[in-house]
Amino acid sequence: MIQKKGKNISKKKGSRLVAVALFIFSAILLIAGFPLTATAHSPKNVVLTYDQAKKMLEVRITHGVSDPAKHYIDKVEIRKAGKTVSTTEYQSQPGPETFSYTYPLDAAPGDVIEVKATCSVFGSKTEKLTVGK
Repeated sequence: MIQKKGKNISKKKGSRLVAVALFIFSAILLIAGFPLTATAHSPKNVVLTYDQAKKMLEVRITHGVSDPAKHYIDKVEIRKAGKTVSTTEYQSQPGPETFSYTYPLDAAPGDVIEVKATCSVFGSKTEKLTVGK
């Protein structure tokens, strides 16, 4: 009878050892995958400028990356008065830090323009501009 108890104790220790090993293995996988997510980030800054005479919207985006061909702003969506008027998709960004895009846009004083810049890996940033202010 004592031997049975000894065998049960050994089985419990073996089960705990397997559980600890699985936990450590899972933690290693999580940590190994973390650097990819840690480097993904939303655009840092989006600045909007509207030229009423030319009817052009300039969108200046700051999104610092090491490789603009792999990690970039992949979409810029423009909304006016709550409705989408333009969506442009990109396959890279023009530079590794700050860059500008211009878009033709007919807007009147008082119109609210909203621009959403989306990162190809993770996150987005939205800014608003009221024309004429």
